[in-house]
Amino acid sequence: MISLDKYTKTSNQQATIDKLTRYLYILPSLGTSAPMSYFSSYLPMLFTDIYMMPVALSGALETIRALIAWFAGPSFGIFLDRVTTRIGKYWIWIVVGVLGSNVANIITFALPSISESPQNLALLVFLLGIIASANESISATAIVGFYPRLATDPKGRSFLAISQKVGRDGGKTLWGLIVPGLLVYFIAKGGSEAAGWAATAYVIGIFAIALNFIYAFILKSSFIEREAIAAKGEIQAKKKRQVPLSTILKGVVMNKALLTVFLFLSIHKIYYFFQLLTASYFFKYVANNFSALGTYMLLYNLSAVVGAMFGVVWLKIFKDSKRSFIAAGMVHIAVLGVLRLFFTNFSTGAFIALVAVASFFAGVIEAYLMPMFAAAADWALWKTGERTDAITMAVYSLSVRVGLTLSTLIRTSILAVAGYNGAAYAKGAVPTQKVINTLINLQSLYPFLLAVIAFAIVLIFYPLNDKKIAKIKEEIDAGRVGSLANEKVLTEV
Repeated sequence: MISLDKYTKTSNQQATIDKLTRYLYILPSLGTSAPMSYFSSYLPMLFTDIYMMPVALSGALETIRALIAWFAGPSFGIFLDRVTTRIGKYWIWIVVGVLGSNVANIITFALPSISESPQNLALLVFLLGIIASANESISATAIVGFYPRLATDPKGRSFLAISQKVGRDGGKTLWGLIVPGLLVYFIAKGGSEAAGWAATAYVIGIFAIALNFIYAFILKSSFIEREAIAAKGEIQAKKKRQVPLSTILKGVVMNKALLTVFLFLSIHKIYYFFQLLTASYFFKYVANNFSALGTYMLLYNLSAVVGAMFGVVWLKIFKDSKRSFIAAGMVHIAVLGVLRLFFTNFSTGAFIALVAVASFFAGVIEAYLMPMFAAAADWALWKTGERTDAITMAVYSLSVRVGLTLSTLIRTSILAVAGYNGAAYAKGAVPTQKVINTLINLQSLYPFLLAVIAFAIVLIFYPLNDKKIAKIKEEIDAGRVGSLANEKVLTEV
């Protein structure tokens, strides 16, 4: 009787941990929102204004960080799919990645406060940047790598995607308001800008490490880790050979669902960053109301968060994830079209309101976007018989980085061709009409055109819907995977 009670108590505790693993999936995103709001957003100014580096050198260091992440994420995804340690598969890499990236960033932001010549530390900053970027990719890939296992049905996956969106963007909004105040406080208390920036880095880093560590140690005892370790033991017991890496990579390249959402998200992020990163120029030179920028940024982010939460209601209306995704996309496109066609008739307030509506429906699609990547991972498991969750979900992170990089290259090229000259404007020169029109187009026309292309790609090429995903899961549960997979079953639904 005592042993039965003990077993029941242990089972109840395990069930609680498994529930916490799902319900607290928001914690890593919330924790990471702080470094995104400070370490990422303030890095260019740190290099130019605190380290006193030339702009070209600052840009080179930022580019190197981005390129490292391009390759580190997918590479670690391949590693994670094929390797399980004796103590676990995912949680340990969250600990390693979060600790490594945040410590490297804290040191980067703190060095000027303890150095008399920070401008001479470029090599050290370069090495710290490599460490930070590589470890960020490790933790990010580990966190999204088990997402397809955390929930297997579209509704459960949407809930997790929404929680991640709320944690990431909601956190960024809050920290975007908090960080300036922290800098002002610590600069005044520390007696120098360098000291203030260093103290703020400690606060941000400790917050990020604490939240991610809490989640990692919950994950350590969850069914995710138990199943991963059990799968490793089964492979070793049966002396089962792993599927060749070439077969895995071929499966990724041939995964139509994965390639479709990769293209979509890359294009979507191009115009997302157009709007976000040219907003300051727009309100300064076009709207002539720089004080409205704060309202724009606040509503832009909050609307997306609210939109993601509304995704649950939107799904009930349209009954299917892909149908809901396309419907939200059509409204998003329509609002961007109105924004461009009638731009001259809008006041600054009306412009901000319309952008917020467009951002709201961009947020709605976030409720289905990560599940669409997870569905691609299910398809890969069904076709190959091998789990490739980590590399598949690493493509999700990669598409964001590709979008950011392409957006930066296109945006700077367009502005250069238009004749943008910040130095001349600082001396009193007025932007030409060509520059003004370019800034308007970066906020309206280009996002509209790219949104049409992005959503058309999903509409035409994304091959899965909720019924097909359910059928694939049924086939996986029945063991009909790899050579036993029969695509004809999908034509029946």
